[in-house]
Amino acid sequence: MARLLIQPRYTGARAWVCAGAWLAVVGFAGLAPAQVQPAELAPAQVSAAPAATAESFATAVVARDGAAARALGDAKLAAAMTDATISQIMAAVTAQIGTITGTDAAWLETAESGFTHHRVALRGEKGNLDFQVVVDGNGHVAGLWLKPHQAAPGTPAEATATDEGPQPRQVEVSVGPADSALPGILTLPEGDGPFPAVVLVHGSGPSDRDGNVSGNRPYRDIANGLATKGVATLRYDKRSFANPRSLMAHGAAMTVQHESIDDAVAAVALLRTRPEIDPARVYVLGHSLGGMVAPRIAGQAKADGMIILAGATRPLPEVVLEQVRYIAAVDDTLTMDEVIENERMAESVKRYREAPAGTGTFMGLPAGYLADLEAHDAPAEAAALDIPVLVLQGARDYQVTMEDFRRWQAALRPGPRTCYKVYGDLDHLMRAGEGKSKPADYTTPRPVAPMVIEDIARFVQQGCASPRR
Repeated sequence: MARLLIQPRYTGARAWVCAGAWLAVVGFAGLAPAQVQPAELAPAQVSAAPAATAESFATAVVARDGAAARALGDAKLAAAMTDATISQIMAAVTAQIGTITGTDAAWLETAESGFTHHRVALRGEKGNLDFQVVVDGNGHVAGLWLKPHQAAPGTPAEATATDEGPQPRQVEVSVGPADSALPGILTLPEGDGPFPAVVLVHGSGPSDRDGNVSGNRPYRDIANGLATKGVATLRYDKRSFANPRSLMAHGAAMTVQHESIDDAVAAVALLRTRPEIDPARVYVLGHSLGGMVAPRIAGQAKADGMIILAGATRPLPEVVLEQVRYIAAVDDTLTMDEVIENERMAESVKRYREAPAGTGTFMGLPAGYLADLEAHDAPAEAAALDIPVLVLQGARDYQVTMEDFRRWQAALRPGPRTCYKVYGDLDHLMRAGEGKSKPADYTTPRPVAPMVIEDIARFVQQGCASPRR
């Protein structure tokens, strides 16, 4: 059961190379025919051998030692871990966090049915990322994931602003089909309602309901903030995070419809059944990749309005190449390694574009997934909907940029039902900062800017009544 998923968020992503978190932190969805759903297991119940294997495997990949990495894998993973694949993995890593300065000891994250999931931190000049290495019951590596850095248990975590003070009312819910439902949270304002409500739609790559990236929890910040302003929210764990096995059943035919759209449509329908919610005021808020697919969600769910938060609009391969080049040059220097990684990514884009239509793959994403994304013009689809639309963009966002924002503007002509706002000092997670946005910025948790939450609440409650700014 080989599982090689150098995953997309993110844009994101995830230090991120992502078009919204396209690469949720780095991004590329690789070879993952199945995914074990892990359960918690005390470290004492697992021998030290799997951790040592995970650590050795991670070290081999970082060193680009293909022979050593393949020797530690099961048959399927060994076949997948070609020298070219390892080079591509490390190109994405170093593009985001710079030259690797070291790796930490592996620590056990979860275990189930003979599989153990270990984290190995990759320390770079510009930030940190983690390898999540899956070891099977025979002591062979069966999967590799690239994830946002997460501190080992016992390391103090920095609290965000919404951890402080009274917390809003929350109700646990389930989203999607009964046999593969996703756990979620309905966050409610004080009072009896019925309240207007917003469904929060994730960026790319596996993501929990909070959109957690290195302790940043933008979706939770938005949900808690909107509750104080009379607006309910529904957020849930993304299918690729909570139940990836149900996605892998689609194989190469998987598209963003299966990964994201179906569940968001189900979330809108669920809100309309809740007594606390006004069924005539249910909105879709899409972040990053979620913004790109928000028009499709809103159309299928017949949503009452739509918020585009740093919504991507352009083809993934070219955007990733743009991000890799930006990150390499953000410190005003360009090393030989960075030049080489830029050239490798440019060659990957070239190979994808030269492949016959509908057959090209890029960073491990299925051809059908890529073709589906490129078959839809998100701004044009948004313009075809007869609903209020709010488009929000951070000017410091290097993942979804002002070029994307201008495409939304060009398609959605100004009017009483369409409004925009650009925040000069905000990044992709709508956090305030100064200077050029860098991957390392995401390793410091900061809350979503209050003005973003205020503008969303005003739009949901009043439409585009206030002037565009």
